[in-house]
Amino acid sequence: MSDQIAYELSTRYTPYSDGTTVIDFGQIATKTIAEAENAFDQPLAKLHLALDPGHVGGVWAEWERRNFRISKEDHWVREGELVLEVARRIRTRLTRLGAKVTLLREDYQPINPKTFIDYWALATAEKMPPTELSLKSQLDHALAVRNRAIYLAIVRDEIAERARLVNEVIQPDALISLHINAASWPAGETQQLVESDHAHVLIFGCLSVGELALPSQQTRLVQKMTNGSGPVEAQLGAALGSALVEATGLPASNYLGRNAVRILPKVPSLWARNLMLLRLVDCPTVLMEPYISNSQSSYARIQKALSAREYHEPLPADDILVEYADAVVTGLLRTYECY
Repeated sequence: MSDQIAYELSTRYTPYSDGTTVIDFGQIATKTIAEAENAFDQPLAKLHLALDPGHVGGVWAEWERRNFRISKEDHWVREGELVLEVARRIRTRLTRLGAKVTLLREDYQPINPKTFIDYWALATAEKMPPTELSLKSQLDHALAVRNRAIYLAIVRDEIAERARLVNEVIQPDALISLHINAASWPAGETQQLVESDHAHVLIFGCLSVGELALPSQQTRLVQKMTNGSGPVEAQLGAALGSALVEATGLPASNYLGRNAVRILPKVPSLWARNLMLLRLVDCPTVLMEPYISNSQSSYARIQKALSAREYHEPLPADDILVEYADAVVTGLLRTYECY
């Protein structure tokens, strides 16, 4: 068993640092992989799945930096709104198959009960006051404090609250976090669409040397390796990643650098990465990142999908949101062996 743990640490959880120096093998060995795999014996009728429509959307999309359009005639592309429809479609399909499905949010409002006002004091403490007393410097400081307070409320602690809700209230068998990816805008260009388009999924892993040195990160690593979620995440992530590439026809994404690691050569779309939600949620969790929303190909498809919905027209045969939902359902059915 210790050999298996060492292998998991070196290939997925701490590939660029030595996790064996800080992790107690005795803690990890409390659950075996065979025990974790028993989760796949249950039929879909017994599955309780949580769906996380990533981000928020609505009036908060601008603050999330998930709000853009290329021309004034185009529809606004807001990730939080697009993935909420995808989540609803997945719920409808899976409910008909007997699964219980819980959405973390049902509208375009944060689930964090605190507002940015609750973070004003913290944001003020983080932002150094201006050294000059000009009106402009005072206004700039006030805006910086406001922006930081909003970020803390609807981004950082929004993620923490979603993880708490999953762990303490919903307690599902698995969580699927739904996103749509985007690329950096080309240097020197003002919102110029990019050519590349690709897809991938993420599961927990790939802690850096700096992250591994933090006791809080060590605690979460041990928790994720002992509660049986790791093998299930890998199997679920592989199925979802494969289904996503098959459905979209997109190539698998590549990460440059050492903040992510590909863990299964046969599934190039599956990556391990130490993102906050993946780390904090106890149950098996997969984060979906299909499409590049500001690519030439996906942007056109998103505009086509939004136009059909605004004007109540028949959905396109290749509707991008339907395609996304179908891919997730396919991956889940493959995972839980229900055809």
